[in-house]
This record gives sequence, structure tokens and C-alpha cells, in this order.
Amino acid sequence: MATSLTACDILTMTSEDGRKYVSDLGQDPKNMIETDMQTWLLEKVPPSEAASAVKTPTTTSFPSKLSPEMQLQYYLKKEEQEKQFEFARLK
Repeated sequence: MATSLTACDILTMTSEDGRKYVSDLGQDPKNMIETDMQTWLLEKVPPSEAASAVKTPTTTSFPSKLSPEMQLQYYLKKEEQEKQFEFARLK
């Protein structure tokens, strides 16, 4: 039964649904809080399904969209701001 669940399903299900799945899998959910049930169910999900629930951003970073000259200016300005922040913090 738990093999049909994904990590995303487990993390978004209601407490009542969690109790039902935990109970169906032979564990007594009586003294379990929601995070305990989620943890227990996540341990039952195959690793490939758990990993597929993690979404990675596909957008490129802002500086990489700039020309090389603009990237250099961006990073120099950022470095200058960090130095100013550090100097102000030390005062």
C-alpha cells in the first residue's frame, strides 16, 4: 500500500489520512503525532519515489543572463557592498 504513495503525498495528506495509512500498514497510530506518522510513512516509501518528490529549480541565476562585462560589474559591486556591510558591522 505504501509503495503507491510518494513523499509528496505523505507530506500533504491530512492527519486522518495519515492515521488510516499507518493503521493499514499494521502500526498503531494512537500515540503518534502527524510528524511521527509522516516520518514512519516516509521510511516505507522506496528511495526513488522519495527522491522524485524533491523539485530542483530549473531557472538560471540572474548574473548568468548578463553579458560577461556586466557579470564582472555585478560581482564587483556585490563584493564592494559586502565589504561596506562588514565595515559598518565592525563599527
